[in-house]
Amino acid sequence: TQAQCDARFDVDIVSYMNEVAAFLGKAATTQNQFDALVSFHYNTGKIESSTLGKLHKAGDFAGAQAQFGKWIYNDGKPMTGLKNRRADEAKLYGTA
Repeated sequence: TQAQCDARFDVDIVSYMNEVAAFLGKAATTQNQFDALVSFHYNTGKIESSTLGKLHKAGDFAGAQAQFGKWIYNDGKPMTGLKNRRADEAKLYGTA
């Protein structure tokens, strides 16, 4: 049911938030950056191994923002939905 899906999401998203927070440690991060990174991690599960995450931790925010657009493929094919999602995440990431 929708209620079950919503309840599961509420539990799952906390895990993803905690994983991103643990990965970032004390790295400078705005709320919008954090939210975009959680969305990215929720969809990919790759915050720790991604160049995007590593660039963010290193303080290269422009480089990290540019990385969102590289995560648009499913089975080697660019997907419109992923292009849109990554563009939205990149925009949020870059918003003060």
